[in-house]
Amino acid sequence: MLILLVGSCVAFGLAAVWFSRLSNSLSIERADSEATKVVREHFAALERGDYRAAYEQFSPRYRQQIPFPAFVQEVVGHWQMLKGEATVFPQPATPNRVIVHVDFAASGNSSLTAEFTMVRENGRWWIDNVSWQQERTPHMILT
Repeated sequence: MLILLVGSCVAFGLAAVWFSRLSNSLSIERADSEATKVVREHFAALERGDYRAAYEQFSPRYRQQIPFPAFVQEVVGHWQMLKGEATVFPQPATPNRVIVHVDFAASGNSSLTAEFTMVRENGRWWIDNVSWQQERTPHMILT
């Protein structure tokens, strides 16, 4: 009877651990998907010229750092760099914080990347920070 009790407890413990890992994995995948969707909606709003809708994707904290007129000025001033195909993919995350990396198709001799820090607050995903980087593509010398 003792062996049966111990075996049942071990089986229950292993099942609980397995289900919690499965649940955590699914919640991270869901977080990645939801955060990536917000970044895509942000760029869709920019594409149609709806700067207010794009700005509303920013968290309240980030909006305090970047006023709306400054945001519009930056977008208008750099819009040509954002044209072209963008590849969006999430990086390792937690259920409430996701980093979404965006690679823009190289134009000329440089490429542009953006890293969006996404946070979930009050059941909604927000863009909490954006980090841009422009890299010059090295020229190949043919001999």
